[in-house]
Amino acid sequence: MRLIPSIRSGLPPFHPHLVTVLPLTLVALALFACGSNNENDGPDGGSSLSGTVSIEGSSTVQPFTLELIPAFENEYSRVTVNPPSGLGSGAGISAFINEEVDIAQASRRIKDDEIQQARDAGLDPFEVRIFNDALAFVVHPDNPVNDLTVEQVAKIFAGEISNWDEVGGSGGITIYTRNEESGTFAYLEEDVIQAALGDDSGYSSDVNKQASAPAALSAVSGDPGAIFYAGLGNLAEIPAGRVKVLFINGAAPSAETVAAGSYPISRGLFYYTDGDPASNQNEAVKTFIDFALSPAGQRIGEELAFLPVGPTE
Repeated sequence: MRLIPSIRSGLPPFHPHLVTVLPLTLVALALFACGSNNENDGPDGGSSLSGTVSIEGSSTVQPFTLELIPAFENEYSRVTVNPPSGLGSGAGISAFINEEVDIAQASRRIKDDEIQQARDAGLDPFEVRIFNDALAFVVHPDNPVNDLTVEQVAKIFAGEISNWDEVGGSGGITIYTRNEESGTFAYLEEDVIQAALGDDSGYSSDVNKQASAPAALSAVSGDPGAIFYAGLGNLAEIPAGRVKVLFINGAAPSAETVAAGSYPISRGLFYYTDGDPASNQNEAVKTFIDFALSPAGQRIGEELAFLPVGPTE
């Protein structure tokens, strides 16, 4: 059994020490007369914070991170956050292990062999759950199928069901997936296909692998036989009506159904850092993680349909 430290909810707020040689009364008078005009002040007055934070990984987490960065840099303008490319959870974890980035964003948990590789490299991988997410299944808008069971989903992606006629539609099924670097690719195989059909099961050999979720969603919108899976944040990136979201076991994927436990295919979304962010030598990394879990950061994710793990008010 692997053991990896983690954070499941918010982190304590960051309070840098404020050192001054002025008497308190003079400081108060100066602030009253002039106001605070330091454009680099953070929400806690952290004007001295500076540095660089680098991130890579999951395309599912990507919409949140890209929204979070400008909000964070607006508060901490002396910190530069290098935006991720959304290459996939595996690529992000590999970049983290190779010490190319400070944070790996992932839509799956880090694997045992990846933990060992990180430790062999002198790193101490630390897990921060930043959101929960539902995995939505989408088809072409003209597909008459509206609802599938978890078992039917597993059989479709395993190739055991190859025609929509078997589940209330018509015509052959075209399976779209992410590539092997995707955490969602691994999650669907392990937590859906193998959980439903057995450990010896896996993806059909006849799948159309896509480099990103937006690319696959676009493909589904033009293919009447298509089916694909995507995180809720990815669905927000495609215009309404381009794809149809299926009910699974009678429940629609949403933050509400995940919270209620009625939607059966959901998972956590994570940031991985070297050790507890609270003691990270790069103070900007700790502050960025704090910001992601702050009410402001959690609201950004909530607006993208992710289920917050911390307060949003």
